[in-house]
Amino acid sequence: MTATAPGHAPARTPTPRESLRRARPWIALAGVVVAVGVVGVLLAGGASAGRPLGPQNPAPAGAKAVVEVLRQQGIDVRVTTSLGATTSAADDDPAATTVVVDDADGFLGSGQWAEIGDASARTLLLAPDDVALGVLAPGVSLVASVAEGTAAPGCALPALDDVDRVDVGGLAYAVDEDAVEADDVTTCLRDDASGGHGLVEVVDDGHVVTVLGATTALTNGAVAEHDDAAAALRLLGATDHVVWYLPGVDDVDEDGGTLATLTPDWVTPVLVLLALTAVAAGVWRGRRLGPLVVERLPVVVSASETTEGRARLYERSGQRRHALDQLRIGALGRLRRRAGLPGQASVDDVVERLALLLPADRRALRHVLVDADPADDAEMIRLSDSLLDLERAVSEAVAPR
Repeated sequence: MTATAPGHAPARTPTPRESLRRARPWIALAGVVVAVGVVGVLLAGGASAGRPLGPQNPAPAGAKAVVEVLRQQGIDVRVTTSLGATTSAADDDPAATTVVVDDADGFLGSGQWAEIGDASARTLLLAPDDVALGVLAPGVSLVASVAEGTAAPGCALPALDDVDRVDVGGLAYAVDEDAVEADDVTTCLRDDASGGHGLVEVVDDGHVVTVLGATTALTNGAVAEHDDAAAALRLLGATDHVVWYLPGVDDVDEDGGTLATLTPDWVTPVLVLLALTAVAAGVWRGRRLGPLVVERLPVVVSASETTEGRARLYERSGQRRHALDQLRIGALGRLRRRAGLPGQASVDDVVERLALLLPADRRALRHVLVDADPADDAEMIRLSDSLLDLERAVSEAVAPR
């Protein structure tokens, strides 16, 4: 026997159900983490199709509508995701090919941009960064981001003839007149607020580089507005072949950057915040070692003591019918075995078999086995004696001495 200090309840071993209940929040959290991971993998698998300005993206921010219309007009549009595939596709007919590059994540370096410039006669850059501009359009620089609005072309570019208004949402670029020849540069879609332009075309020794910052005009959600469709189709459909290049991580030069330089600026603060959150959660939910647990020892109780204890409880509460039913359940099980019936046989099956074995009245048998409800202790004892007499009679009928 284990003694405990007065006024202190002994600690006990948690049951499996209690342990599971306490672990539910952590199980739910683990499920959420797994679900987020699976969704992230699925989204990563379809990143090229669902990216903004993606030629295969049917969402409002995608550019699938323009690509499909170009194909309907007989323009051969091929989508590539590597530099090798892009240059190989452009080599088929460089003079009649426009290479469209959307390097939104800045994966390409100077050497790769130079390869792109040499691959075809026309290159269309979608919202390019300073690296691309320094190689393919020196003297052009990014000056502002334009949220929304429309503008007239304001230039003599043939692709924008008969175009009145075009969406200028995206980026605006400026031209350094000291760095380029004025005759070789055409600026269109002026943004009055910044003084920049949504479209700049540079011609260098027969090679045409178009810098398109007003990329909203290409999107599915805006291409049907104003004259966006006409401008987009003329800019992209100037040649018979279009190679739409979407650079990926595999295009990054081995010496082109480190993990820190290639990840967005917000990644490091978020990782630090997650680490601090994990530490705070550990301090909050962590538990010190508690007192020694008193193990619940097994107790051996004889069957007769258990039966007598339950009988006293039935007697104290006046549950004569319930007590008699317990006796009937045991008697029915024994009668089934003695009468050769299966364990799943019903009470009616038992009554029918006993009526044939004894023989006896079926109603009398059912009265003893099921229906009788004792009104007092004397009647309950009489009914229990009737059960014993019935078992003895069946035993004699089955195996007479």
